[in-house]
Amino acid sequence: MNKELWYLLIEGQKDANTGIVGNFYAYGEHLGDSLKKVINASSYHHFTNSHLIQASFLEHFDLIENNHELLSISDDVYMRTNTFTFIVENDPDTLFIPPIGIVEGVSDNELDYDLIKESFVAYGQNENELFEFELVVAKHNLVDVFLKAIEFLPSVDGFWIYIKSYWENGLTELWVAKHFVDKQTVIDFLKIQKINTLENGFLNIVVHSQSGETNLILDDHKKIQLFTKEETVFSEFIGNIIDLGYEQTKDFHSLEFGYFHFHYRQADSLARNEFKAMLREYQFELIDKWEE
Repeated sequence: MNKELWYLLIEGQKDANTGIVGNFYAYGEHLGDSLKKVINASSYHHFTNSHLIQASFLEHFDLIENNHELLSISDDVYMRTNTFTFIVENDPDTLFIPPIGIVEGVSDNELDYDLIKESFVAYGQNENELFEFELVVAKHNLVDVFLKAIEFLPSVDGFWIYIKSYWENGLTELWVAKHFVDKQTVIDFLKIQKINTLENGFLNIVVHSQSGETNLILDDHKKIQLFTKEETVFSEFIGNIIDLGYEQTKDFHSLEFGYFHFHYRQADSLARNEFKAMLREYQFELIDKWEE
């Protein structure tokens, strides 16, 4: 496989009180592979507890401005020698760290990135009799909150996964686990396969409850969504989310709209065909596939 070249803006910690930001370039089989190489190599240059802030795909190395000034810090990894430090503060207005699987691109966005905050929006019944809820959660909270959201459902009797078409340029595919009919089975699967599911930016994960024809979704933009026809299910779910510390907003923003972004999977996760083989091992069935 030909290696791709990626630019990555990384934020980490130099020590307990000092944050650090650096610019890196890395070759990898995909964005997640490049990210792993950068995280490993940057640990020798005062970067710990690192997060991916921005990324950009580059056609070739010659496009990098002043590339002769880059420092080679490992095979396939380069960095700018100038880094930037800042004082780490417990500031609720610090930059939003996106969940694993999606990242802001380096481009002119329609909206200011600072608008993205951990918050939710809730809508009354639409013409299809559905109440709708959407929640944006940062990287360090997403997995825990989504698993708790499953517990907030009145029951679970269905589970399916959409594999998106832009993952390795395939078709969109719907895979259903008809035997996943309780909360614990779904939660156990997601915990075991966390890196391949919750941290994969190419999937829509759906947990279904017959109560109110309810669907709880973790979408490919890492938003947590709830759709239900039952107002009691809706209000109780929102109450539980509020108890977790999240607030409703009228100014709701996520990386889905108004921001140039990339989807990715982690370096140690399964490739698309390997992922489908794993689903078969868990007795998922391929129900449909189509072009998007």
